[in-house]
Amino acid sequence: MQQLFDPLPDSTTRRKENTRQRLVRASLGVFVDKGIDGATIDDLVSAAGYTRGAFYSNFSTKLEVFGELFADVTDQVIAIITASVGEMLEEIAAAPGDAAALDDAGMMLRVFEAIRPHGRQWYLLYSEAVAYSLRNETAREQLTEQRTRLREVIAEILESGVRAKGEHSVIAVSDLAQMLVGSFVDLMVIEHLEGTDTSNLASVTILRTMRAFVEPDA
Repeated sequence: MQQLFDPLPDSTTRRKENTRQRLVRASLGVFVDKGIDGATIDDLVSAAGYTRGAFYSNFSTKLEVFGELFADVTDQVIAIITASVGEMLEEIAAAPGDAAALDDAGMMLRVFEAIRPHGRQWYLLYSEAVAYSLRNETAREQLTEQRTRLREVIAEILESGVRAKGEHSVIAVSDLAQMLVGSFVDLMVIEHLEGTDTSNLASVTILRTMRAFVEPDA
């Protein structure tokens, strides 16, 4: 399993910004293993190698840490997706005569394959954010904002893909994007709970979803 974050370099000058970033990044494993309710302040500072004093100099609650972590993880997932799509577009540009290369379903499959190595970590954080938001109205706006950001990135990729092929979505592109994100989540659950390689299932699921909701322009 690949890690969502590269290790931070050691620093002899632990500035406040560096301390805050270390606390957030170190919290990834804690929240993945214990969730928001199960994690304690002591867990968070122990993972980062700091004291409770360092924690309270930067944060008031563990929910603040989770909110910042979820935003950082969303940034990272978006960067992974963007890089993957960029690579695919470069491949298409290198083979301009291959009309079949510009395939919106293939692009969505590439997106899934890009985030798949991080599937367990991302799914546990994503589902934790959803569950906590449903239980805690105060946290809902902050955590759902990150889900919206991810959906909008997927929607933009979809929109550009279907337009390039002279097609359109029969439902709102944002809704189609959310359906695909849901499919990604389900595929990751199957893979990690059942130990099943979902490569073929992913291809079929994404292709059929696209065929069901994307049509040629009149």
